[in-house]
Amino acid sequence: MSPSQVLILGSGTPNAEADRVSSGVAIAVDGQPYLFDCGHGIVQRVVQAHARGLIAWDSTNLTRLFLTHLHADHTVGLPDLLFTPWIHGREETLLAFGPAGFKPMARHILAAYAENIREHRAAHPASDDGYKIDAREIKAGSCYQDSRIQVHALKADHGDLAAFSYKVITPAGAVVISGDTKPVSAFADWARGCDILIHEVYSSSQFANQPPAWQRYHSRVHTSTAELAALAWAVRPRLLLLYHQLFWGLAPAALVEEVTSSYDGTVISAKDLDLFDVAT
Repeated sequence: MSPSQVLILGSGTPNAEADRVSSGVAIAVDGQPYLFDCGHGIVQRVVQAHARGLIAWDSTNLTRLFLTHLHADHTVGLPDLLFTPWIHGREETLLAFGPAGFKPMARHILAAYAENIREHRAAHPASDDGYKIDAREIKAGSCYQDSRIQVHALKADHGDLAAFSYKVITPAGAVVISGDTKPVSAFADWARGCDILIHEVYSSSQFANQPPAWQRYHSRVHTSTAELAALAWAVRPRLLLLYHQLFWGLAPAALVEEVTSSYDGTVISAKDLDLFDVAT
């Protein structure tokens, strides 16, 4: 069986935190990483993971990207992803997939950094293609396949912003990444029986303490611990990982307890640089 692993690069939210960067998950098969979302600090986390011996691959292997949606905490690391691995020696164009609006985002990033690209190519050793991006806008359904993985997208519900959840089929099993979304009726059947479910969440107990405007927003476009527990019963993953976690003052263990109080599966509050095997 091919080794397949999940590396949590960013487990946080749009809020800057001392010990968490924003969203990013790598699924690696046979040493080839596939990156899902690219918030701030993601490339740095890859460098840290490599330095600590958690992974054998490094930033130059970051050649495949899938975006759940275009919010800044999932995309603001894109310039870093394009240019830092290029400096490190990446030679391959980044092949990237995302929702409607992704192509102009990619095009404008390259335009914004045109002077950086020009000078670097003229003054430093650099590959011809390592900074480039092949941005593709996708629809729900099968969106990518190679000899290692298959990737399927499901339409998420994150308000009026186009958004996807992703299911990744590896030789060792299936990983589902929710992205930012409220519960979607088709999700449970689509994700059922996956080995690892990586899902966003906010605290049900702390929800009442939030200002009314934020209550309206979060209940409309995100998933509470109570809703996630019900969803987990339907999906029955081997492992449920919480990410994009809105603790609102709770300790991580207390957030987990909000889920496990009504769900009997294994639940972990993911931290940056947590590493998990897809297979048991």
